[in-house]
Amino acid sequence: MSFNLNFQKKHTYNSLEIGITIDALLRHGSSEVTCLAKVDSGSEFYLFERGVAEAIGIDVESGHNRLFSTLTGNFTAFGHELELETLGLRLQSFVYFPETDSIRRNLLGRQGWLQLVKLALIDYDSALYLSPHS
Repeated sequence: MSFNLNFQKKHTYNSLEIGITIDALLRHGSSEVTCLAKVDSGSEFYLFERGVAEAIGIDVESGHNRLFSTLTGNFTAFGHELELETLGLRLQSFVYFPETDSIRRNLLGRQGWLQLVKLALIDYDSALYLSPHS
C-alpha cells in the first residue's frame, strides 16, 4: 500500500551537524529574534534558551511555571504564548524558557509545533518537508 503526501516547504539541512537544525523566528509584540532550533520529536514541549526570551523583552519568570525532568536532572522553565515562524510557517505557540542560563539548546517539540504541522524526513537526502496541519 502506498500513500501520497503533499507539503508546502522543503528544507535541506546539513547532515554533518548534530541533529536537524532549522531557523526559528520568535515574535512577542513588536519584538522578534531569529535563532537556530533543533527538531526534537522526543521533546514534549518547545524549549528555547533564556537569552532568546530576554532578547524580545519577555520577563521569563512571569510565565507559567513548569518542572522539566531529563536524564541529567530537573530544571524549572516558564511558558509564554508567542508567535513562532519556521520555514515560513507562522504558528501561535506556547514556548518555555528555562529559569537559568545553563540550558544552551533550542528545541522544537511536540506540543505547539509537531502537533500543528505535517512533517516528513528523508534523512538519506538531508531533506525535511513541512506544511501546516489543516
